[in-house]
Amino acid sequence: MISGDVAMTLREGRDGLALLDRNSPLRLLVIEDSSTDSHLVLALLRDQLPHALVDVEVSLDAALDLLAEHRFDLVLADLPEAQRAPVVRAVRNTRPETPLMVLTGRIDGALALWALAEGAQDLSVEGQQDQPGLATALVHALRRERAEEESLRYLELARGLLDAWDVPTCAVDCESRIVAVNRAWRDFVEDNDGTDELCGVGVSYLDTCDRAAADVQVVGAAEAALVAQGIRHVLDGSLDRFRHDYPCHSPSENRWFTVQVTPALVNDGRGAVITHVDVTDLHVLQVSFAHQSLHDPLTGLPNRALVEDRLGQAISDGDRSGLGVAVAHLDLFRYQGVNDRLGYRGGDAVLVQVAERLLAQLRPGATLARLAGDEFLVLWRDLDADHPDEAVAWSEELLGVLERPFDIADVSVHVSASVGVARHTCGHDVDQLLHAADAALIDAKTRGPGCVALFTEELLEERTYRMVLEAELRLALAEPITQLVLHYQPVVNLTSGKVVAVESLVRWQHPVRGLLGPDRFIPLAEAAGLVHLIGDWVLLQAIRDQASLTHEGRELDLAVNFSVQQLDEQTVTKLRRAIEAGDVRASRLILEVTESAFVKDEKTMTTTLEALSELGIRIAVDDFGTGYSSLLYLSRYPIDVLKIDCQFVAGIGKRQDDEAICASIISLAAAVGATSIGEGVETSEQYAVLRSLGCVQAQGFLWSPAVPIDELAAALAACDRIPVAAPPSRPSRTRQDLDSETAAFMARMHTEGGSSQTIDGALDRRTSRGIAGRLTPEEPPDGAPGSSRHG
Repeated sequence: MISGDVAMTLREGRDGLALLDRNSPLRLLVIEDSSTDSHLVLALLRDQLPHALVDVEVSLDAALDLLAEHRFDLVLADLPEAQRAPVVRAVRNTRPETPLMVLTGRIDGALALWALAEGAQDLSVEGQQDQPGLATALVHALRRERAEEESLRYLELARGLLDAWDVPTCAVDCESRIVAVNRAWRDFVEDNDGTDELCGVGVSYLDTCDRAAADVQVVGAAEAALVAQGIRHVLDGSLDRFRHDYPCHSPSENRWFTVQVTPALVNDGRGAVITHVDVTDLHVLQVSFAHQSLHDPLTGLPNRALVEDRLGQAISDGDRSGLGVAVAHLDLFRYQGVNDRLGYRGGDAVLVQVAERLLAQLRPGATLARLAGDEFLVLWRDLDADHPDEAVAWSEELLGVLERPFDIADVSVHVSASVGVARHTCGHDVDQLLHAADAALIDAKTRGPGCVALFTEELLEERTYRMVLEAELRLALAEPITQLVLHYQPVVNLTSGKVVAVESLVRWQHPVRGLLGPDRFIPLAEAAGLVHLIGDWVLLQAIRDQASLTHEGRELDLAVNFSVQQLDEQTVTKLRRAIEAGDVRASRLILEVTESAFVKDEKTMTTTLEALSELGIRIAVDDFGTGYSSLLYLSRYPIDVLKIDCQFVAGIGKRQDDEAICASIISLAAAVGATSIGEGVETSEQYAVLRSLGCVQAQGFLWSPAVPIDELAAALAACDRIPVAAPPSRPSRTRQDLDSETAAFMARMHTEGGSSQTIDGALDRRTSRGIAGRLTPEEPPDGAPGSSRHG
């Protein structure tokens, strides 16, 4: 065996090639007969292979012993023809892997040699002119021997690698007969009750596939036919490679495999290597990822991507069939308050229960999806075109299942929602339908919780209007702010009839649309995150105007409206700086907030309102009774004024319930030491009834609308001409009546999710915080506001 690189080079024009071994010399064994001219052979070897190690034996037995004992690169036999065959057989039996060459004759004084492959019968005929010289024959023989040995070694290595690979693999020839399999293939066949007759060497792979494909009772017959087709295309050269994923299930488990057919040279023809890779884990992972990418991880509902895909399919089907498609966009009302109360885990638990209730209420074929946060979407398909309002009715049913409280960790939670419904119009796409549902949802929210709104073209126009108005508002708020103006409405003491305060109300002097009230742009500013800019301007402008807010030599208190979004940690700092810059007394300021402010973070609200109270600023609750009415915040926060919403005042003399609510709020304010103010007073009867019920102050068109500051003096003078109302001509209510009405009002608040605390309990808490000691229950003779807690 020659180790190292082998090269052939022509030597000085002589007939023959030299074999160059870079690592070790060749070792040759010459077997000769005494009758031969062996010296010629040895001389030739020394000449052409000067570094070779040559052993010469004349005895066959001695040569065989030496051959058995040592490894030679080549055996050279220089024997008479009669002795050649026995020597060849003997050498082959002793060392079958060692190349053997036989001297066959002499031509023109040169030796002619030929390598024996099978036996003496393969020896060349003496006298042929085309036989190579010694060196050339040696090189050919050794190169062939080395190539064969390397091929055997490579084959053994390949077989070892295949057996070490845990993927079932086989090789097939050009006729699809299996010619080799690895250990994993044999184990797989055995584990699945297969046999060598069906899957072993010599079996036609295509025949096995064809039999499986022809048996309709076999699970995966179609897969077998597909695989057979792929193998045929690879074997005939029409396909470079075939790959296919297929299931392989049993009663006990489900598995998936990938079969790959790769062309290969097998038995001198185009064959193939076939592998079957178990991809079950990968398949399960892919299915899991696919599910996660299309479903909400909290509720398991379809997410936006999946419901939009289904909506697109429903629209295509509906356009072809003429059946209708509708969606409902549902948004929970004040869900952030739930998170603040229960924490995010509790809030998530509420969302899960909401999803379960909505799912249970869905009609067959509908899809419920969670879009984001507390937003859900319902898709209905195959609707009757003659009943366009059925989606609205179904949406109302969905709201109905949310009326019952949710029990989370022994806490009862009330949840309501708003729903926007849109029906598909032929020719519109998914985005347009969802856009329409969004517009309807916005309209539903403006009506309050528990409302369903159906999209109309008017709603789309309104949404477009809002978008344009928002852009114009941003321009109006660019420095310097010139389009905003403040109007002031007088607040009158009902006992003396004198003006004691004014409320500042912002207006937008739009260059095209004219004067816009706050209801036209404040909600828009809150949604767009612009309310802070407006609030800062209103505060500074009101303080600048305060020097002019006097009447008959008396300073008037100033009420400023604050959005719930403005009540944050920066509020106190802004107000302190504004008061110092304006050189005004904080006790003249009344900060008005709506009840929705009290569902914010309790800690932040408590810190902010108490800090404002320490500055001397009074806190008023605007539109009391229409929102989060609760004795809880009356006891927890420093509230000085309760303003009765104008809708209750408007019902005086018309609806007994509204009058009873007014009486309850007035009694409640008196009980906790707060000033009561009636809003929207327009008639003398309303004035008289409020005064008889004990209401301290009021404002409304009866005295004056909100007017610009340059018209305020005239408006204040006109207020003085309104006579103090006489008591109503009907029986006045007793204290027992008022207590009864107050109890009924408290019961109403409790039903709506408020606190069931008693008035006395609320007052006790205010007293314990050192607030009640600063209250003055009687009306001062000069007509100042009822609460003089800040002097």
